[in-house]
Amino acid sequence: MLKEFHESEDGAIVILSLLLLPILLGFGLILIDAGRGNSAHGDLQAAADAIALAGARELDGGADALDRARTAMALIDNSVSLLAVRDDDGTVDENELRLEIAYDGTDAPFLVRFLDAIPDDDTTPITASWLTDHATTDPSDAQYVYVYAQSRNLQTIFGALLPKLSRGETAAVGSLPVGATAVAKSESAACDIPPLFICNPFEYDASGNYVGDGLQMAFQRGDLHGRMIRLHPSGNETPMPGNFGFLDVSDADVSADADPSGGGARSINDYFAGQRNRTCYGTGLVRTKPGASNGVRTGINARFDMYGGRYQSGGVNGQDAFTVRTALNVRKGIMPGSQGNNIDDCVMQGNSLANGTVVGDDHVWTPDGFNANGETDPAYGLPDNLTMNAPNTGGLVTSDDVAGAYIGIGEWAGQTYLDRNYGVDFIDYESIPSSFPGVAEGYSGPGTVQASRYDVYQYELETDVTVDGVTMPLYQVRAPGDADEANPTPTGESGEALCLAQGNGNGNSGGSVIVTDPDPRVLVAAIIDCGENADETGRSDLPVNSYASIFMARPMISYAPGMDMTIDVEVIDITGYGGNGTLETFIREESVLVR
Repeated sequence: MLKEFHESEDGAIVILSLLLLPILLGFGLILIDAGRGNSAHGDLQAAADAIALAGARELDGGADALDRARTAMALIDNSVSLLAVRDDDGTVDENELRLEIAYDGTDAPFLVRFLDAIPDDDTTPITASWLTDHATTDPSDAQYVYVYAQSRNLQTIFGALLPKLSRGETAAVGSLPVGATAVAKSESAACDIPPLFICNPFEYDASGNYVGDGLQMAFQRGDLHGRMIRLHPSGNETPMPGNFGFLDVSDADVSADADPSGGGARSINDYFAGQRNRTCYGTGLVRTKPGASNGVRTGINARFDMYGGRYQSGGVNGQDAFTVRTALNVRKGIMPGSQGNNIDDCVMQGNSLANGTVVGDDHVWTPDGFNANGETDPAYGLPDNLTMNAPNTGGLVTSDDVAGAYIGIGEWAGQTYLDRNYGVDFIDYESIPSSFPGVAEGYSGPGTVQASRYDVYQYELETDVTVDGVTMPLYQVRAPGDADEANPTPTGESGEALCLAQGNGNGNSGGSVIVTDPDPRVLVAAIIDCGENADETGRSDLPVNSYASIFMARPMISYAPGMDMTIDVEVIDITGYGGNGTLETFIREESVLVR
């Protein structure tokens, strides 16, 4: 019996199991600790990513960009736990990681640095020396947010079960560091906009000091509100403050000098007439396109119900077919041709007006006023400011080198505009709401606290009035013209796109459409500090200060003999912290992780 019991092998597996059980339990605890470590690292990485992304979203080059980035990062609501074993009472002994952020190297779970550059190769680590060399406190240079997250060490369960070493300390394997690194930057692009750039006319102050980095703050104060900006084409010369020019497009078949009426080559002014521009432009650098700038007048003026060249006989057909876009309100200060009660509202496109049309009185080309024929005409375009100055060029060139470029200061003749177009005392200019973005009380800056031209334009679109018992939108009211008791029919200008409606052969007989969203008289343009980059001779890639939505106050025509055509605009909104946020339709903004 004893011999059989001695030779029996039925319980061998139990003995082996007992021998292997500590090893299996150890591996199990290691797997649990690995899972805890991975989970803790994942939580920590997610927190670091969130902080980096929140900060990078604010890096728009504005003067308070870093302050806004710090505020945004501090608002992140997150925590990381599971980094320590629980005490006997079931609580974690202050090992939960809170969002404390250090910007100056002091001890905190999250260390943040704003960098002006990172290594080109993603495999190159960002070392302590790199952080020292490339950390910046200049908001205009900050391109990246670097976040290093270091928690308290992970206390492993496996290590806690090991025998205690001397002095009650745990074995080294019981404590493992957990850290995470994240790097983010801000990326944005302007899409589906005309390929237009304007040289920042506010780049320098009166003393020639560069102030372009404060453009957003100037807008926020209201310093750009209600100021006419007359932009002169730069041509093939180096652009200067007050110039405008073109951006490159991806289609190699586009030429700024192309004949807009012939051939299969698509002209760049198609993009101003309504063709969709499929090129998106970044907020870092844009590629400019040299070329004569007056050629875009037919595209721009189609937005004012003025058709010529390629767009005169109705749309653009063929492979590049698109709809020419015309604004709902096209009042522009040009009196139509008339014979008695027969009015021809088609203003012909060209260097000189024809068909009996007359440019009305306006403040164009001279601050003292412009009178086309020596008479008080019942057509009055949106005028310049009462004071017009040439843009400061920082001493790089004289004002004569940007001839025709002016910037308005202070008030403009809003009441005169209303009286000439709608009759004296018909509308009170001061009753029109103003979109002045600053604090009106005590304001003494270069802008005006009263309604801007764009405010008046919007008022014309949104306000209904009753004239001779007929209720109509204000913009459709025809200026009095030569109306008197003997001939009571007004013969002045109407803001309605009547040339498109008439289709009488002088204008566009088809292929155009009135558009309200987006408004054809509102363009989006890149603002470039041309003066600061004037030494980049022959360079086509220029840094972008910001993007702005601009209101086209007048069409592109030669208002006086021998004068170049200009683009006359008001700034409506601007990208960056000081803007009103109305550019979101065109500007795609996001922060992205790059490390």
